[in-house]
Formats: sequence, C-alpha cells, structure tokens
Amino acid sequence: MLGKCRSVTLLLSVFLLSFVAGLVSWSSDAYAIKVSLKRIVFENSKRSEILTIINNTEQEQTYRLGWRKYRMDEKKGLRAIAEGEPSNDILWADKMVRFAPRRVTIPAGGSEQVRLLFRSPADFREVEYRSHLSIVSEIRSEELDKDQQGQQSVRLAVQPAISLPVFVRNGNLAVTASIEDASLTKGEDNNLTFSFVLTREGARSIYGDMDFVCSAGDKDIVLHRVRGISVYTEINKRYMSFDIPLDTPEKQGCNNVTVRYRADPEDPQQKGATLAQGSAQF
Repeated sequence: MLGKCRSVTLLLSVFLLSFVAGLVSWSSDAYAIKVSLKRIVFENSKRSEILTIINNTEQEQTYRLGWRKYRMDEKKGLRAIAEGEPSNDILWADKMVRFAPRRVTIPAGGSEQVRLLFRSPADFREVEYRSHLSIVSEIRSEELDKDQQGQQSVRLAVQPAISLPVFVRNGNLAVTASIEDASLTKGEDNNLTFSFVLTREGARSIYGDMDFVCSAGDKDIVLHRVRGISVYTEINKRYMSFDIPLDTPEKQGCNNVTVRYRADPEDPQQKGATLAQGSAQF
C-alpha cells in the first residue's frame, strides 16, 4: 500500500519534560509552547491554580490539554507508562484535579489561562499524588497537504508538546536527599564528567537545581548549572552524569568539583535550601 501512496506524512509528537526555572518552553521557526509554571503543587489549604499558555509564534495555534502518566527510571529519567502496564506503586492526582478549558485557540503572540481546581476525595491519604498535564499543539490541515509535485515522499510534521507535573500532597511529608559515589573524570577535550548517585528518602518527591562549583583560592567558580532535577516517589535514587565544559582560563585549572543540590525556592517547605552536596577530584 505504501507504493500506491503519493505522499506519506509522519506525525512526530515531541514531548519535552523540562521544568526549568521561569518559563518552560520549546520553540522552532514555526512553533512555540510556553507556560507560566514549571510545575503545579496543591498542598496545605491551596485549592486552585492558574496556568497561562503563551503562543510565542507568528501564527494562530490550537492546543489540546489532557492527562498523561509517566514513570521515573533510575537511569533514563521519565518514560510514558504503556497501556496495561502495572502502576500501583504510583498514586495518581488526575482524579482529584479538574481543569478547563481542555482545548484553546490562541492568536499569534497571545495567551490563554487554564484554571485548575483541586477537590479532596473521601479517602484522602497522607501521601503525595502525581500526574502530568500535557499540552499538545495541533497540526494545521495545510501542513498535511500532498507533495506539490506529486512525488511519493515522507515528510515529518512535528507536533510540539509540553508536559508538566501536578502534585497533590496531604500532611507534613518529610524527605531527605544525599549525593553518593561521586567521581570526576577528564576527557581528551580537557572537559570534565561528574558522575554520582542522587538518593531520596521520605514520603515525597524532591526537586531542585544543581550547581557544579570549583574552589579556587578564596572564591568559588561556578562551572556549570543544571535546572529541574527530580527524584519521584516510585524510586529512591537516580544515577546522574553531567559533562562540565572548562571554557574559560579560570576554569581550566580545576581538578576538584563540588555539586550542590538546591531545592526549588518556591517550595513552601524547603524554600531553596541546600538538600545535598558531594565532591570529587581526579
């Protein structure tokens, strides 16, 4: 049947799980999705939240919203849970959080607000619940037209999307973190690779940013920063490895590095505190 087709269009959904500080975004010449929050947390007396979707393109865009379920892996980060795959070790938040609208059309350069409402269930447990809110840009019909020259072709129509975690927490859920088995290696390009295990103990997820610092005399040199590193409740540790460029003369003499893992400043419990740190040298 493929030989009889004059044009084949493949739809590629790109789900970006980046929860960086400020606006979470993905963009190209034709598309962009921006949202005003990197994650949503319902705890204490909080019952509602407003999420703003921003169309940063020069064309009108339509976005569909829905729930997705992801599992965190110790080595590979997040992956989508397949249909029928057991997931009893994760408590999902989507049954207790409603949002509207579910589909929005936003003019070029415009924005639209989505309201989320939390309602506690009768069997509300003192645990953390989590689901992911997915925002997908719809492919416009003109992008699916046949090849102008009538040639059999394969064309990728990119369907940008973004997914951000929605947490519901009940009770005073404690958590601690540590950095273990840290090692530092230097490559042929003279850049560094810092590897370690980030561990979590407690009843809730951890989330924060990492600073890789070299001590040089009486001052610290920040070599590299990584935003939005999490360990969710279904695992107790993640194996991490980061390349650290030594791209300035003051950095090139570093042979020892300390990584500092700092909580999100907006976290009502941890408020930007240092959760863990570890050092390595070569």
